[in-house]
Amino acid sequence: MFINLAINLNHENMKKIILVLSIMLVFNLKAQKMEITSAVIALDKHNDLESAVKWIDIADTKINNGASLKPKFLSKFNHYKGLIYLKRYQKNIESADSFGFLNIATSSFIEDSKMDASFSKKSAAQLKNCAYFIQDRAYNDYESKNYQSALEKFSLAISVNSSPSIQKVDTFNMYNASLMAYQCEKYDESAIWSKSLIELDPTDERFHKRLIDAYDKMGKSDLLIEAIKSARKSVPKSKDIIFSEVNFYLSSGDNELLLESLDNAVKSDPDNPILHLVLGNTYNQIGNFEKSKSSFENAISLDPKYFDAYNNLASLYLDQTIDLIEKKNALSYKQKTQFEKYKNQINSLYSKALPHLEKCLEIDSNNLSIVTALKEIYYKLDMAQKSVEMKKLQDSLTQKN
Repeated sequence: MFINLAINLNHENMKKIILVLSIMLVFNLKAQKMEITSAVIALDKHNDLESAVKWIDIADTKINNGASLKPKFLSKFNHYKGLIYLKRYQKNIESADSFGFLNIATSSFIEDSKMDASFSKKSAAQLKNCAYFIQDRAYNDYESKNYQSALEKFSLAISVNSSPSIQKVDTFNMYNASLMAYQCEKYDESAIWSKSLIELDPTDERFHKRLIDAYDKMGKSDLLIEAIKSARKSVPKSKDIIFSEVNFYLSSGDNELLLESLDNAVKSDPDNPILHLVLGNTYNQIGNFEKSKSSFENAISLDPKYFDAYNNLASLYLDQTIDLIEKKNALSYKQKTQFEKYKNQINSLYSKALPHLEKCLEIDSNNLSIVTALKEIYYKLDMAQKSVEMKKLQDSLTQKN
């Protein structure tokens, strides 16, 4: 409109218009400064958060509509906008929609911290508080099983902490983000976070386990075995990773590679009873009784209180009774000789399992499954008194549970 009018105005009138526009511009700039100052006074001197929000929002609207400020005042505006909205968040922290205030505060501090102006260092310091509050809200979402929202907030906390003014490598929240992505069934995103963590610290078994679990869910066998092998090199003594390798080969049906992997593991850590236990389980899977038995005995020699090793050793004998019991039960009452033969074989296996189960009870006297098994075996072996004792213990444990 001003351009069309200017065509018909003389030089003197043009000068007057320019003067008026200049006065309006100066007045507008002063008004913005006054609004920012009013917001600062309301917050710092009167602790009047409501008025501070009103004045800073008026200034914000004008800036968004094209008004400009010098860097010094723009820095002051962004910093105080951040402070005001951070306090607004803290005041309404229990409100469901209060996180929006924290977002505004965070964005304002980030904007100011980029400027390297008068308030930028203070804004950078406040950003750390924002990151903490964001992380705290992420935990609340996690506890409420709102995993998607938790993932978004953990990711935001990572972004804030990695901003130029903080420059923190936030492995803590990166790990949380990988967990939340996994819970959301975003396995590819979980894998991305996990790979980043492994690059930062390849010795942390948790990072490898997260990547292995993600690839397993994605069904990518080539990436899965590659991740497992890398993890075995980086964390060779990890029980969980060893079991991941075992489970991979078990599911693939490649017992040769499974045994090779376990054999290498045992050689690299011969005093690890867990490896001998896993080796024993593997030999049992492929039906090699003697090597399975030997492996469990090796585990016990390394750890005389290894419950699982005693229990598995007992199971080797008890598993053999299943087929014999079925055969015995299928006999007719006339086949007494064959019946006695099977009965003696079964009782012989019970007798071999018995000391290992008794050792299990010695290690864990409250294990109801062991007590129940002992009660039955004592009864089958005509050890009535001991069977009665187990029955009493069984009743006592059942009442406690």
